[in-house]
Amino acid sequence: MTLAASTPLIYHLKIVLRDITPQVWRRVQVAATTTIADLHAILQIAMGWEDAHLHQLLIYGKAYGVYHDGGFSFADDPDQVRLADFRLRVGERFRYDYAMGDFWQHDIWIEQIRPAVPHRVYPHCHAGSGACPPEDCGGPPGYRALLRERTSWDRLDPLHAAMQLIIERVQTFAAGGPRPTVDDDDFMDALDQLDDWEAWMPIAFDRRAVNQAFHALGRNPHADNDHHPDPDR
Repeated sequence: MTLAASTPLIYHLKIVLRDITPQVWRRVQVAATTTIADLHAILQIAMGWEDAHLHQLLIYGKAYGVYHDGGFSFADDPDQVRLADFRLRVGERFRYDYAMGDFWQHDIWIEQIRPAVPHRVYPHCHAGSGACPPEDCGGPPGYRALLRERTSWDRLDPLHAAMQLIIERVQTFAAGGPRPTVDDDDFMDALDQLDDWEAWMPIAFDRRAVNQAFHALGRNPHADNDHHPDPDR
């Protein structure tokens, strides 16, 4: 098939988080004109990260990224370098690193390079699986330890007891009894346990939410500039 010179090209990317089982992956379609700065924002949204730490893209052995005070310096302007500039071919891959303390590494494969689908908005996430690990959990080893701890009987038994206490207080109130208050120490302790559990929950993958965030990014392409990553991470 011969394409007109003006036909937009779309890179079909598969993003895989290294050293995590079951595998955490996303399939995302991005325009060939996507800049390094845009790609960084797209990867953050697709995976579920919070853009709270430093990052770098390694393409053909060279580092690219968005500079933040106290962080890495990059030789190239991330708003000027575009994905198409690398002339990547189907089957090639590059790497995205995030949070240098935890050192999350993502392999990004070029699965296809195809013409844009008329009326489709890009970037577009069309598949994925696996929850995003919580920030600051210690990288792949720390995340594996966190999952083991969260599924241990020693952790689940008191959590179950806390949930039962909360349910009992709510049922009592619904039946006309006293309202649970901050003066109820047992009730507040149970809520604290649930809050702690939720704080370390992996971020579930929601393709619709990812695409909604992509659309918002398209309307406000510099929104990610408001983030101030921790220069130590």
